[in-house]
Amino acid sequence: LKEIFQLPFILHKTILTYGMGESMVAERIEEWENNLPNYIKLAYLPSYGRLRLRLSAKGTDELKLKEGIESEVAKLAKIIPDIIVGFEDNETIEVVVGKLLTNKKQTLATAESCTGGNIAKKITSIAGSSIYFVGSIVAYHASVKINELDVDRELITKYSVVSSQVAEAMAKGIQQKFNTSYAIATTGNAGPTVDNTDKTVGTVFIAIATPTTVFSEEFFFGKPREKVIERASNKALELLRKEILKN
Repeated sequence: LKEIFQLPFILHKTILTYGMGESMVAERIEEWENNLPNYIKLAYLPSYGRLRLRLSAKGTDELKLKEGIESEVAKLAKIIPDIIVGFEDNETIEVVVGKLLTNKKQTLATAESCTGGNIAKKITSIAGSSIYFVGSIVAYHASVKINELDVDRELITKYSVVSSQVAEAMAKGIQQKFNTSYAIATTGNAGPTVDNTDKTVGTVFIAIATPTTVFSEEFFFGKPREKVIERASNKALELLRKEILKN
């Protein structure tokens, strides 16, 4: 039958992106997508905080398909280099960050409030992460932020626990406590209730401490609680990746 009917080859290539929603990515790559060869199709595969772009090529000439996909991937990499973090489904953001830290012989610690240890869980799911990941403190209650991370009580009173000031103090505190190159800190309202802050449910402050500075950014991740936690975790790792690449 194979001699009578030549079955087509079907090849796939998946590009992993973080930090930008499907509609915004589609707008940026519209011209490239419209000019794809007719034997290559693009699929958008979104999930919390990330978007996979899967190219599928179908035809009878396997070499042509391989070369066609690689050519289009190279073009795409020039259009959205700021959000591409890897290729294939197993190249997650935590894998990418781990490789960067390992190659640079640098270390990381996390101080998590609203993400409840989810960032540390992602990092330690990678075999060999003990090379670069020192540890984490889940500072869920204000007393833990104060007693374990040296966050000034007056800072919390003045700005509330859900603030850029507290997030940055948490990041500096865990970085100094564990003596690491980098640190991530999160604080926010994952919901479903506002609790004792005035911040909207879905609001998260993420702080990154680097070898030379500390900064934070405010995000709104919507609802429900699980989505907020997952999106905040992915965004924190994405911010860290960008900082490592700068240094």
